[in-house]
Amino acid sequence: MNDKCNIEGCNRDCFQDSNQCVLHCDKHDYSTDYYNISILRNFYDELIDYIIESILEFRRIQVDNKELLREYLRSGEASEEIRDLFKDEVIVFNLIFFPCRDARDKFDYLRVLTQLKGIHFNYCSFSATSLNIQDVQVFYQDCNFKQYWMIQNTSLLENVNNVIYQSCIFNNEVSISAWDGDNTLGIALFTDCIFHQKLSFENMIFENKIFINSNDSEIEIGALRITKCVLQDDFILNNLNARSILIKNTEFKSKFEMKDSHIAMMFEAKNTNFEGMFDVQDSKFGGFECFKCVFSNVASFEHCNFSVGRDCIDCMAIFKYTTFLSFTSFRNSRFHLGLDLENANLKEVPNFLNIQLLSDNTNRETLRIIKNSFDKIGNHIDANDFFVKEMKKYKQELSRQGGNWQERIILWFNEKASNFGQSYIKPIVWMLLMAIFYSGLIYAQENDYLYRMYPPFNNVFSWLSQSINNIAKNIIPFKSFAKEGMEFLSLIFYIMFASLTWQTIVAFKRHTKR
Repeated sequence: MNDKCNIEGCNRDCFQDSNQCVLHCDKHDYSTDYYNISILRNFYDELIDYIIESILEFRRIQVDNKELLREYLRSGEASEEIRDLFKDEVIVFNLIFFPCRDARDKFDYLRVLTQLKGIHFNYCSFSATSLNIQDVQVFYQDCNFKQYWMIQNTSLLENVNNVIYQSCIFNNEVSISAWDGDNTLGIALFTDCIFHQKLSFENMIFENKIFINSNDSEIEIGALRITKCVLQDDFILNNLNARSILIKNTEFKSKFEMKDSHIAMMFEAKNTNFEGMFDVQDSKFGGFECFKCVFSNVASFEHCNFSVGRDCIDCMAIFKYTTFLSFTSFRNSRFHLGLDLENANLKEVPNFLNIQLLSDNTNRETLRIIKNSFDKIGNHIDANDFFVKEMKKYKQELSRQGGNWQERIILWFNEKASNFGQSYIKPIVWMLLMAIFYSGLIYAQENDYLYRMYPPFNNVFSWLSQSINNIAKNIIPFKSFAKEGMEFLSLIFYIMFASLTWQTIVAFKRHTKR
């Protein structure tokens, strides 16, 4: 006699060389199992016996002819008495491994499952890719899905969280889309599940929450795709660890919350409306792009890190043709590759307090928006910091485009003299250095050092000096300040000292303005 199955409470014989019975042993893809010495047929027969044993054990009654029960599960045909036997029962499948199936097989176990009122899959495994049992109440708890899994429309077997899948592991892709023209789902789907690969929702209307996760649980999703969907209840997916997220042509009618999450690659939202509050506080993004999106309510990007671990400019935080109809906050966020709000529409002044732009990729229009936001709330100190960044970006633009040379000279002088009005130390230092240099020129003039350098040119030096000094003498307001014999040089230094004095005054005002 074969050894018994090693699953606790199971007294069935082991199947072939396995140490488990045909219900509990490992299964593979359909073609492998189909040619494996009738494993599918044996599974079908043993599953029927398992159901009958569960019902009879629970009902604590005796049935003389179990074959009648088997026939009902195979065909759905039986007496009213036998139908009543199955009518109010929920079958719990423990640790059973459900193989791939084909509706053309006579031993397709799906026909058996459809005869039941409710099913609780407890610690079960599936190599099957779907179970279309929409008239049966279902609950999957701690199950393991080995292959691609397509979520089918079904009824909910009541449980603590009232979800279909609780603490399940999906090893391959998972998808849900419209079923034969019906695209409305009114029940919650997941609690604390793990998705090692892609999770896709397409062309669906969700009337209930998709995720109801524990507050402290970390959720893993390889890639999340939401396309052409309408979510009428809150979408809450905190503590998420995912490679990428793509949301396209979708409407979020209620709150969108994805706090304390890490999206390693890209978060993309395209042609999507967020009508409720949008909150991704304390999250990290490898790349971030919103394209033609509308945020109708408060949008919170506080304490976020954008472009983490990325060096491609396409991964910078971009809000292109995006409209913010309410308050938006980027407070305490870090943008490792810069921020682009050039083509965003902002109805209210955003909050940029303590943000960090850790690269030079941010365009001038975005810097102007940030500067103006600080000015409008009276935070002139931070506004001045971003004014400097704006001017430096403007200087770069003029250099690349070959802009007006006068503006380029003025911007160059402002940057070197006082860092665009941010430093009062620099102009003071420049004035001290120029005073020393000017004193040296006066000393050299008084001791005729210039004429001693190369005497044959003395006549030329004398004529040139007299010509330019005579021009300077005719500038009447300046005449009283000119050093005799050095009128032209005095004019140059006077202009420089006046400019540096103004730069010093401006810098002091910017640091002390209320």
